[in-house]
Amino acid sequence: MKPGSLKFLICGFSIFMLALGSNSCSNDVKILAPYKDITVVYGLMDQSDSVHYFRINKAFEGLGNAYTMAAVYDSIYYPVGNIHAYIQDSSAISSSVVDTFNLDTTTAIPLGPGVFSNPKQLLYYTQSHKKPLNPNDYYNLVIINTKTGKRVTGSASLMPDVDFTSPSGFTFSKSFPISSDTSRPSRIAWQTSPGARIYQMAIRFFYREVYQSNVTIDYIDWIFAPITSSTLGGGLTLSYSFNAQGLLAVIASLPHKQGVSRTPVSVSVIFTTGSDDLNTYVQLSQPPLGINQDIPSFSDVKNGVGLYTARHIETILKQVDNGVVDSLSTEPRFITLGF
Repeated sequence: MKPGSLKFLICGFSIFMLALGSNSCSNDVKILAPYKDITVVYGLMDQSDSVHYFRINKAFEGLGNAYTMAAVYDSIYYPVGNIHAYIQDSSAISSSVVDTFNLDTTTAIPLGPGVFSNPKQLLYYTQSHKKPLNPNDYYNLVIINTKTGKRVTGSASLMPDVDFTSPSGFTFSKSFPISSDTSRPSRIAWQTSPGARIYQMAIRFFYREVYQSNVTIDYIDWIFAPITSSTLGGGLTLSYSFNAQGLLAVIASLPHKQGVSRTPVSVSVIFTTGSDDLNTYVQLSQPPLGINQDIPSFSDVKNGVGLYTARHIETILKQVDNGVVDSLSTEPRFITLGF
């Protein structure tokens, strides 16, 4: 998992007092309860990642401006040494622990500008673990506060590779044929995997750009809407339909640069599979559209809050379809883009 932003739920309290038949009451109101350590965890396990990153923070409360407190490093991060975290590789067949490895800490990855303390951020990661993850196992996350003894846990079953059924030989063929006929679109179909709930495809178009003597390889993404499976048992056929005109429209959105020269290089099909918990978290994180603006909370972490689950990203590299190459070299809208 690559480090991402962390959201905190800032709650407000309102107090309404009603006195009946009483001539006196106390004017002392304590809005804040005694401090309680709340561990906030975010992590995604994926066997295709060489390094896994985790956010292990603490929630905060206090008198004053919450945005001011969020900007203070100590408000959201545990002191180094107060947290001992490790992952257990457990067999899905016998539930026995196959391997255990500790998480190290790093502050080398900066956090972008925003509400929370930046640019320094504390992340936990799997530096010392060199063994590839087993997609048939599940991985337990254990977090121990060495100062208080508090124990936070989570469990994630990995997502297997997708079983593509159409087009035939899709994962092995070099070319990526894409129909230019909008009435007969191309189709990528697959069988759903056990335990997987959400799928999403992106087509990444790579191009070489020469601009003012600088040569770079850049890309632009065509992102498809997620598809959810109605069952977690696997074996259901799902598919995406698309055509060359959709990809060409995405390429046409590239910025104009006077004097630029661009050449198509390759296409990658990026396929992401997510767990049921990940789908639930994504759905509940959407902005509310109705009058009620309250966002329901969701957590699959025991004795803490947050998300610890699995997703799997597969990247399949292909050659650019000849029809797409011809359109880029002949259509006026692409000639003005430097193709």
